[in-house]
Amino acid sequence: MSTAKKLIDTLKEDVKGSQNKVDPTYLKLIEVFPLQTITSKSQHEVALKIVEKLITFINEEQPDDKGVEVYLKTLTELVGDYERAQYKTGTVSGAEMLDYLMELQGLNQTDLSKELGGQSVVSKILKGERELNLRQVRALAKRFKVSPEVFI
Repeated sequence: MSTAKKLIDTLKEDVKGSQNKVDPTYLKLIEVFPLQTITSKSQHEVALKIVEKLITFINEEQPDDKGVEVYLKTLTELVGDYERAQYKTGTVSGAEMLDYLMELQGLNQTDLSKELGGQSVVSKILKGERELNLRQVRALAKRFKVSPEVFI
């Protein structure tokens, strides 16, 4: 008897009497795409296609199938784990957000000199030589119609 078989037999004994029933749909989905850590871009792309199809199926068919729901929830978590590891996002500074919003709206430093206290102040903020103060954050939030937290 293999070591893995012994382990499985032991586990079966340990959970005997447990009410955990495996839905047949879940097992079939596992055969199509096993639930395991996603380690490559190609696995990620396949997983996203499966997630999309399962969501469409659930929305259109509205099945009462726990197997699909459990599989989808687990696969979604695996996709999320991969994306968090691969696409780490750092925090954006107030100056970086200001620069982005200025670019988005085609503004230059002079356009914001009134809100921030002069063109040289805008320049220093964008270079990271000066931090935004509370008054400036409020003025920018009003100007760009965003929450003040965007600049904090």
